[in-house]
Amino acid sequence: MRPTLLSALLALAATGCATPGFEKLYPGMTAAQVADTMGRGPERAQEFTDGSTAWYFDEDHCVLMRDHVLVAKSTTQTHTAVRTPVASLKDSTKAWCGPPGTDGKHEQRIETPFGTFKGTVDPAAVTDQVRNSVRAQQVPPASPPATDGGQALQPAP
Repeated sequence: MRPTLLSALLALAATGCATPGFEKLYPGMTAAQVADTMGRGPERAQEFTDGSTAWYFDEDHCVLMRDHVLVAKSTTQTHTAVRTPVASLKDSTKAWCGPPGTDGKHEQRIETPFGTFKGTVDPAAVTDQVRNSVRAQQVPPASPPATDGGQALQPAP
């Protein structure tokens, strides 16, 4: 087996082991059916003002329950935006099971040989920052030529 195929299979197996049964969940299941399919209850729950509740099985898998019935499910989606030999930028939309009109978390990670940095990278803000730093470092114009017949004055020794 080629190393890349083996790595992909191991990653898939690891993902499946983390939340067995999650792919079998579907809208309309009762809370008892969800817990039975998952083999456990959620690690944490978040209640919303509209009466719905988000059940998080881990940081990357959740379901939205309303009136003890599953109405939606979500998993973290990650893709590599930029990959170079020195660094890579990964863009993740974290699993979010909130009621309609609420936003989930968005995270970006920059992985370098020096460490991993988490946050949000706004390309427009980075472009503006680079432009502003270049403008601030512009070379001042050359001094005007001497007006005394072309000879520059030298200070006395």
